[in-house]
Amino acid sequence: MIKVITYGTYDLLHQGHINLLRRAKELGDYLIVGVTSDTFDQGRGKLNTRNNVLERVEAVKATGYADEVIIEDYVGQKIDDIQKYDVDIFAIGSDWVGKFDYLNEYCKVVYLPRTEGISSTQLREQTQDTYRIGIIGSGRIARRFVPESKIVSGAEVVSVLNPDAAGAEAFAREFGLQAHTAFDPFIEGVDAVYIASPHPTHYEYAKRALEAGKHVLCEIPLVLSGTEARELYDLAERNKLVLLEASKTAFCPAFNHLVTLVKSGVIGDVVDVKASLSKMVAPPTRELDPAQAGGAMNEHAPLTLLAIIKLLGRDYTWQSPTRMARICA
Repeated sequence: MIKVITYGTYDLLHQGHINLLRRAKELGDYLIVGVTSDTFDQGRGKLNTRNNVLERVEAVKATGYADEVIIEDYVGQKIDDIQKYDVDIFAIGSDWVGKFDYLNEYCKVVYLPRTEGISSTQLREQTQDTYRIGIIGSGRIARRFVPESKIVSGAEVVSVLNPDAAGAEAFAREFGLQAHTAFDPFIEGVDAVYIASPHPTHYEYAKRALEAGKHVLCEIPLVLSGTEARELYDLAERNKLVLLEASKTAFCPAFNHLVTLVKSGVIGDVVDVKASLSKMVAPPTRELDPAQAGGAMNEHAPLTLLAIIKLLGRDYTWQSPTRMARICA
């Protein structure tokens, strides 16, 4: 019996997927299909899948071509699977030509012609709404946001707001956006805002955006007081809007996997979490300027507290390093 194995995400299963599965099945007697897990996709930057892994597995089974469906969950799994299932042929689309030649050491590698004119990316673009995003601020962080946003379907950065006309226009020219120096015309042309302005302005910009019915993603720190935070979250909830602090760590697959392991109890009961973060900057700079809400607490506390709260919850006891030193002594 000739065993064939192939892999894919199979999001929004379409005729191209079906054609590839059929061609793979024709290569042998038994077809194993590896479907990527949600966390594996996220970890390699595939952020736009519409269907979760269970839906994608069921869609592959419904084609009738797969004799067995497995989950691909980690880098290097293909070699493990080929050996585990005694595979004779590894088949993959021709858009990967050369990428998997290293597997010839373990089995025969076949690149199958793909169906032109159709892809999951095209289907996502055709079937989902596009959110127009406006950036408030044009500094270092905002400059990283625009190119990264281009890999997220359904999101399009269209404009930038900066009271400094020269800064707004320079940023807009660099990234092909519309420049604004006034809030009202800026907010009218977007569905959501990304706030990357100086810390003391976060609260006012977020509040005005929420009052205008726009979703808000705001850089760390979201605001500078608990009162302001509670007010904004209440406002977002009343208006059925998203208000989110831009902490990439909170959505990092590796971090969330760590939290899952801890919560499962597999390593035992966690009784202490030590979290630290450092950053080397040379003055003069915003990070060291109290007038701009700089300093370690505003710059780093949201990230260190994230680890503590995610692992211990909010009902924890804080111990200073000095106190811990006395206890240990």
